[in-house]
Amino acid sequence: MGNFESWPGPGLLTRLRVCRPGEQLLWAVNRTTFYLDVEGLDALGNPRKGLLGRGARAAGGFTLDVVGSALFGSEDATGSDRPPAPDHLLFGPGPGCLAHQAVPSIPVAPGKRGVALWALTGQRLVVARAYDRQPPPEPEKSFLGKAMTIGKGVVDFGVDAAKIIAGNYHDYGRNTSGQPVALPEVSVLHEFPRAAIASVAPSAREKKPCLRVSFVDGSGVDFLFPDEGSARRALDLTNGAR
Repeated sequence: MGNFESWPGPGLLTRLRVCRPGEQLLWAVNRTTFYLDVEGLDALGNPRKGLLGRGARAAGGFTLDVVGSALFGSEDATGSDRPPAPDHLLFGPGPGCLAHQAVPSIPVAPGKRGVALWALTGQRLVVARAYDRQPPPEPEKSFLGKAMTIGKGVVDFGVDAAKIIAGNYHDYGRNTSGQPVALPEVSVLHEFPRAAIASVAPSAREKKPCLRVSFVDGSGVDFLFPDEGSARRALDLTNGAR
């Protein structure tokens, strides 16, 4: 059973709030934590001192510093000392590359938890943020509070009160039974046009399957998946499967 308090999934939100008329949506995902794999920067985006990690980066691998090693299962960091595991990585040949240019727009800093909406369409790769345009729901009202709300109009006792008494009137967080589902606003924060995308292909990070979106300058985004099947499904959607 679905969660009636939740927003619609990322695919539907993207179709309704992001896609332009005639724009084909290939896939959309919510992602919560990212790090950087950019030459000259550490995983959090700070300038890297010295040449440590240059060889690993040149070979296309994640720079396994103190943060990076913890990301992929090192035993050096445990419990509260372990940074949150990534579900996507932004990589590139150096600061200012196409992937790195998107970092200031992403609503969550590297290594922090938060939700960003990523979507690939036939025209662009988009990173966006969904937010509720309504204030948080008020505390649950009593029966009389639902039946009569002073200053907000008179309830039709023949209909609304009957629904309340019959138990057919329910609040699900921001949603109410019998009413359209409340949709959040979605702001597009950054986009990579189709001309900037060189390829979309399967890859792996420390044996973790991922879908790699590569840009024309050698940078890109790796979207990590929990298993090979999920990664293959993302690739199939990229190729137009439904």
